[in-house]
Amino acid sequence: MNLLTRHSLTHSSRLRFFLIALAMCLFPVAAWAGSGSASISLDQLPDLSASFYGYASVAIFIMAYALVPLENNIHLLKSKPVLFAAGVIWILVAVAFNEIGASEIAHEAIRHAIIEYAELFLFLLVAMTYINALEDRNVFKALRAYLVSRGYSLRKVFWVTGALAFVISPIADNLTTALLMGAVVMAVGGKDVKFISLSCINVVVAANAGGAFSPFGDITTLMVWQKGKVEFLQFLPLLIPSVVNWIIPAVLMSFALPEGTPQATQEKSKMKRGAKVMMVLFLATIVTAVSFHSFLHLPPAAGMMFGLGYLGLYSFYLKRLEGRTYMTDSIFGGRSEAHKNPLNVLRAYGKDIGHHLNDQPYPAFMLDQDHKVTHWNTALEDLTGFKAKDMMGTGDHWKEFYQDQRPTLADVVLEDESGTEVHQHYRGLYRDNPLDGNSYDAANFFENIGNSGAYLMFSAAPVTDEHGKTVGAVELFEDMTDKRVDVKEFDVMERVSRAEWDTLLFFYGVIMCVAGLSQFGYMAMVSELMYSDLGPVWANTLVGVLSAIVDNIPVMFAVLTMDPVMPLEQWQLVTLTAGVGGSMLAIGSAAGVALLGTARGVYTFASHLKWMPVIALGYAASIGVHLLINGSGL
Repeated sequence: MNLLTRHSLTHSSRLRFFLIALAMCLFPVAAWAGSGSASISLDQLPDLSASFYGYASVAIFIMAYALVPLENNIHLLKSKPVLFAAGVIWILVAVAFNEIGASEIAHEAIRHAIIEYAELFLFLLVAMTYINALEDRNVFKALRAYLVSRGYSLRKVFWVTGALAFVISPIADNLTTALLMGAVVMAVGGKDVKFISLSCINVVVAANAGGAFSPFGDITTLMVWQKGKVEFLQFLPLLIPSVVNWIIPAVLMSFALPEGTPQATQEKSKMKRGAKVMMVLFLATIVTAVSFHSFLHLPPAAGMMFGLGYLGLYSFYLKRLEGRTYMTDSIFGGRSEAHKNPLNVLRAYGKDIGHHLNDQPYPAFMLDQDHKVTHWNTALEDLTGFKAKDMMGTGDHWKEFYQDQRPTLADVVLEDESGTEVHQHYRGLYRDNPLDGNSYDAANFFENIGNSGAYLMFSAAPVTDEHGKTVGAVELFEDMTDKRVDVKEFDVMERVSRAEWDTLLFFYGVIMCVAGLSQFGYMAMVSELMYSDLGPVWANTLVGVLSAIVDNIPVMFAVLTMDPVMPLEQWQLVTLTAGVGGSMLAIGSAAGVALLGTARGVYTFASHLKWMPVIALGYAASIGVHLLINGSGL
């Protein structure tokens, strides 16, 4: 046999070996067919950590997880690589355990992991649905509009947004909180790069710190609570350490803030009907979940699903009640974002608005202080069929729109500066107009207009003289019948569909990967190294540092899988460190990653890294405060 032939056979043998190994990994049934080992018990399991299957699982997990931070660069959703890795790892687990006759153990292990994920999944699904429902009701938009219209100084905005992020995140998730407060920061900061960057860092730290003392504030705290390591009220001792974690970096960063008070914007947003009820239902759902866990000894996820029933029943009531309101929303929706505010066209004319009404394409009329018609333009004649000569000097303008006498929007503007009357007569049908002053938009269906009725959007504003005194009111109309978008009623199932499915599937992949690695004994090895050799305090401190690099979810699930024997104070400590440790790097938490996207080019990895020593100081101080006031448990 010559050298070339020998080389060809060697190459062929290597290729055959590779294909067989690949087939065993991807098609474990082929491997099982030749296995006839007897079943063994859990305590008879050999050490698989040094096996080919174990090493391959670690390599696959590392490669898959390395793609997660690159999500925004390579445009690969973070769930996809970890889902694939989870599948391959459990194939390797199944093959390895089948070879030693322990297939039943692998089967029970994956069932246990799936049940753990199912509880987390159902809990988060309900929480995300409520957050989406509150967003649909304009709760967050209304809060944002309120803040940006206050005229606060940059320093005050820095502290207000940080404080609100700390307060909101224990109830809402830190991602939603960061996006909301980040939007406020960017709206107020304008082009002030330094202010926006510092404020975004502050929001990230505050949102993560606020979520650390509540089971609902972060995924890691939720996992610890659902696992029964820390009870609901036992999270409260973490409040002061969490405050310290945020306040120290905030104080030090505040010295670098630029001075100034930006001009307040005129942004207005009103919560839709049902918003306050939904907030109450969300709190009731949280209470239900806690009660299920604490008093009925049932999984909190069951209580959350019960709470989803609250929202489902209320959404049915809201759908029945709010048909006309959603018709109104659909009329507003017919106006494109680029559409100019029609009242702005008339604003420059001052008290001489009436002389220019006929020049406008919009149907319009004008009233004097006595609610008498002073102007009725040609476009309105065409819309209603009533001539100006018949309307001038009368108070009959309401007859063209309503069957029974009632105030028009222009009448309301003349009479009411507090906003009470507009709410009384146009409840669910109006919104504030961005124009300065007591100005409103409203929308409704008018059956008297045209042959078969018309969907109209109408706006009204006061008319003032050169001294700012109100001398009348103008109301103009837009026929939105052809532009009206389809009526879309509130549907709780649509809110469910808008949950963060990529995030939920990412959690599945991570949990299954870590659970698979634990079957090879790696979690036990890490637990021995960290908690026996380093001790719980240093080990739990290291968990927070790792969470800034890797992500706190797999790190915390790994700790729970290790299940080290620790007193309550140490479980509280690891809950704190895993929750706030991610603040040290911009990519260490969902809040930071979200703001990297929304404030792209202003809040960056480098700008956050510059302040990492200050954030780390707060991290170390929070650990020290916890050990001081809550005890080390050693």
